[in-house]
Amino acid sequence: MISTLVIACILSVNANADHRLSDLHIRKFDNAPVLVQLDNQFVDNPGPVKTINNLEAGRYRLKIWTFQHPYHYNPGYKRLLYNGFIDVPAGAEVRAMLTRNNTIRINQVIPNFAPIPVDPTCNPYAPFNPTCGGYQSQHHLMSPAEFNALLNTIDNQSFESTKMVIAKQAIRDHEMMTTAQVADLINLLSFDSNKLELAKFAYQYTVDRHNYFQLFNHFSFDSSVRALSDYMDRFS
Repeated sequence: MISTLVIACILSVNANADHRLSDLHIRKFDNAPVLVQLDNQFVDNPGPVKTINNLEAGRYRLKIWTFQHPYHYNPGYKRLLYNGFIDVPAGAEVRAMLTRNNTIRINQVIPNFAPIPVDPTCNPYAPFNPTCGGYQSQHHLMSPAEFNALLNTIDNQSFESTKMVIAKQAIRDHEMMTTAQVADLINLLSFDSNKLELAKFAYQYTVDRHNYFQLFNHFSFDSSVRALSDYMDRFS
């Protein structure tokens, strides 16, 4: 098992930035120069740490090359070290490292924001509640009627990919979900892979993440349960 290396850092968040987007920082264990490609985007910024800003949450294809001769940046002298995937959560600064064994290790995940816990004595569906101190948040949980309308809309779609798009957009727009709501959403999907993708996506927006283990009951395969559990451990 590879132990986690915790890197101390200071996070400065631009108040005008969209805190739902994420920043990814990638470096090689020895800080040697590398060439990085994320999906179809080549990262071309100076220094040993490659930075990609304003990423949507999701899974990305990641490729990393080293240069055959240190500091010779001719593309003809590069060697592929890593070709795989990396998961980026919503609203976070992710610091990743290519290890000596050419595997990717997440060293640190720093949330840009934390979902506001739901106070059971308050009405969680209202952005304004005078008995709970006034405005709770600029976003709020969907009311039962709103959420049922969303479920019906998704259920009426013919393609699973369209269902995923609608569900993710609703989660982004409200920024606050409960574990029970996420469970209802993933139950509208047929394939474990899509259920897992949506559960990972919704995790950073969930106000009661201590209940997220309840989603394990909604997967057909143990591998999906393990994958979600690992994701929760990495991004908690």
